[in-house]
Amino acid sequence: MEYRRIKRSECPHSAEIRVTAAEAEACAVCGETEHLRMCTSCGAVFCCESSKAHNTEHFQETQHPIIKSHRTPYDFYWCYRCNAYLA
Repeated sequence: MEYRRIKRSECPHSAEIRVTAAEAEACAVCGETEHLRMCTSCGAVFCCESSKAHNTEHFQETQHPIIKSHRTPYDFYWCYRCNAYLA
């Protein structure tokens, strides 16, 4: 499956990136410690779809649009509303 990649400046939700770092070491819901994502609106940390998808649940509940990889060897931003990675 190929995912879209857009420039951060082209994402109309990028102004909502307010938090870029968090101290949490595990998912706030289940305690998972790998494949974590941080909400850039509130700084909460959750597991990704390869675990229990608590990051997606957080988006559905709050409509906070953008997540960032957290405590992973790779670095990315994802916008749920644009359904794309931000470059």
